[in-house]
Amino acid sequence: MKRMLILIVAVLLACVGGKGRGAGDRLPILSAGVSASSDGQLVLTAEAVRQDSLEGNAASLYLTTSGDDPAALFTGAEQLLAGQLYLSHARTFVIDEAVARQGIAPLIQTLLAQDDVRLTLRLAVARDVTADEIVRAQAVVEEIPGEALGALLDAHAVQGGLPDLPLCRISDRILSGADFSLPALTLTEDGRVIPAGQADFRLGRMTGFSGGEGLA
Repeated sequence: MKRMLILIVAVLLACVGGKGRGAGDRLPILSAGVSASSDGQLVLTAEAVRQDSLEGNAASLYLTTSGDDPAALFTGAEQLLAGQLYLSHARTFVIDEAVARQGIAPLIQTLLAQDDVRLTLRLAVARDVTADEIVRAQAVVEEIPGEALGALLDAHAVQGGLPDLPLCRISDRILSGADFSLPALTLTEDGRVIPAGQADFRLGRMTGFSGGEGLA
């Protein structure tokens, strides 16, 4: 596992930094997710994009790091990169069911502490799969997975098929103690990301899923 992480990081550094990366360098992230590992650690999966040339096809690269809490995930990723995760392009952040049931207030606080995060960032909860699997799922058409995931949530928010609660409104709900719901996502047998009802929260902790019966 460590050898694989080192390889991924080395490729990322070559793609975004070239020679002499400094502390001010940033790695643009398109989507990310937090899963809970079997030993109780949190695992961050972040999707970046590599393009070797202006004519070449873009390809996703994934950075994975672990930590005891959300803040440690971002710190660990930046230490590996000797730079910063750049979240202004990120449209979607996926949360594991286990993480959601523990409470998402620390994650929301950590995201809001990032000076480049979009307040319109959409959060979703992985249902019956890990957040890592959702973030890594291939797009159905020739599209970057993170872009496809963002487009999926955008489309269903417009149609009214899924809860539409961006980061800034989730923070308000948690601070006020109000109940709220987030979109739930799962995978089909052939690995497509599809809506799976909603994840319901009380006092910032997930209480269960509702809707999404008869998943494709």
